[in-house]
Amino acid sequence: MSEIIGFEWEDSLSVGYNTIDLHHKKLLSIMGQFKNLFELSQEEYKLKIGKIIKNLSDYTYYHFEEEEKVMKEYGYPGLKEHASIHNSFIKKIQEAIIPMASGNIETGLQFYDFLGKWLVDHIAGADHEWAEYIHTNHPEAEF
Repeated sequence: MSEIIGFEWEDSLSVGYNTIDLHHKKLLSIMGQFKNLFELSQEEYKLKIGKIIKNLSDYTYYHFEEEEKVMKEYGYPGLKEHASIHNSFIKKIQEAIIPMASGNIETGLQFYDFLGKWLVDHIAGADHEWAEYIHTNHPEAEF
């Protein structure tokens, strides 16, 4: 198996709000747990993948709700579009749960790669956009 890319926290991903940065760190931590599964035997992988995907799905859903509450509270004009992006991502996770549960490691690798790249790109791009809006228009905001 070739080298598997790790998706880890970097300070450049910070949106400047501690609560949201902690959420993002937690999501990347779960991705690290996902990555570790690829070091296991097929049998162990199959036993553990469901729990990792459930944790990732549950925490992603929670995080997106919290992020959208912040955007709403501070009047971010792109909230509807951002929420739509979130909903699309949640749908992709939901669609992947059954194929992932089969325990096929190649399916898992492909999904892991998609998730990690999407998450890092989303934080670095779309999340920085709403954070910049709040920093600019509500400099007193802390959360």
